[in-house]
Amino acid sequence: MTKIRSAIIVLLIILLQSCGKFLPPEFAGINTIDVTEVRLKQITVRVNAAVYNPNKHSITVRNADIDVAMHDIKAGKLLVDSTITIAARTQANCNFTLKLSTREIFKAGLSAADELFAKSGEIKLTGTVDGEYAIFKRKLDIDTTVKVGDIVPREKTLQHDL
Repeated sequence: MTKIRSAIIVLLIILLQSCGKFLPPEFAGINTIDVTEVRLKQITVRVNAAVYNPNKHSITVRNADIDVAMHDIKAGKLLVDSTITIAARTQANCNFTLKLSTREIFKAGLSAADELFAKSGEIKLTGTVDGEYAIFKRKLDIDTTVKVGDIVPREKTLQHDL
């Protein structure tokens, strides 16, 4: 009888934790941004960003469907390079790839393209990520604006295919 009670208590605790509020990770800032490839239709940008996990449990992100907008025009997609795990209430540096449509960037205006190459301005991120903590999985909504701001540039040559 004691084992059954213990099992029920453990199940109730697990159920209560799964019903608790699970917050999406927060972008805390951009450490580096490198334009790695420029092609006629697409610009590929590698981004290393600081991401904060406000939850009581570590979070793992394996997949993301995040739209990137500049000047309120969808410019491309943010991709997760590899599985990201962030410990509870800590900040981690994570690598992402931005696939930006040159056509959409130019729709946003030359000022948006200038901001990207000058490493300044703002990028709006909206979409979902697949988040996991313990045995639970959830889709987390992302809706944030990141100021590119103070970025430390890396020395890297660009590949041009124009």
